[in-house]
Amino acid sequence: MNRPTPAEVRELAGAHLARLLLGALRQVEAASLAALHQRGHAGVRTGHIPVFAAGDGTRITDLAAGAGMTRQMMGRLVRELAEAGYVTARTDPADQRAVVVALTDRGWAFCDDAREVMAALETRYADLLGPDAFAALRAALTDIAHEP
Repeated sequence: MNRPTPAEVRELAGAHLARLLLGALRQVEAASLAALHQRGHAGVRTGHIPVFAAGDGTRITDLAAGAGMTRQMMGRLVRELAEAGYVTARTDPADQRAVVVALTDRGWAFCDDAREVMAALETRYADLLGPDAFAALRAALTDIAHEP
């Protein structure tokens, strides 16, 4: 069996599906964060996004489980966003050991801005690919993401 040349290995690695998906993810994240920063959310990072699932009130432990991270890491993200005015963190009246996180008006404004930014990005990509190709891409990615 012939071994690939270093150039062939680099070419294969660059076109590998995982690398292409990662590149697309990075591009979407960079474009969306840049737009959100322009809208006044300069302190928000990609890692903060799972905290916004708190809505009107969710325990830190549930947010952490939903994001697949430790309670300690979620607690750090919550503290950062609380300091920036996006969320509040209060002791759960039903269980004094637990902390409930809720979005503030600024947090809800971020969510509204994020929806608008993502809709604009999807429009941009649909224009780039064409509506049929974009719909096919979305369907294919949904199938891949939900495969057991």
